[in-house]
Amino acid sequence: MSFLSEANVAEHVLALCRSLNENSETAIALDTSLTHSLIFDSMKLVQFFAGVEALYPGVALEDWFIEHSPDGRDTFAVPFPT
Repeated sequence: MSFLSEANVAEHVLALCRSLNENSETAIALDTSLTHSLIFDSMKLVQFFAGVEALYPGVALEDWFIEHSPDGRDTFAVPFPT
């Protein structure tokens, strides 16, 4: 059984965002908003959700996103669902 620390998860998710945002010069950190800072459109969001779900089966981000995106709290600093 492998144990992933919060730091490992953050590293994986940040790497995924960087790969989806490769043509942008926007710095990506834990407090970066997916929609307000990275300007992820619906297609990028679907790719992000699918990427996270591929890394961590059973994690669904749709409800988390709906709750946190309107005010820019769709960041990695807000806990993902477990």
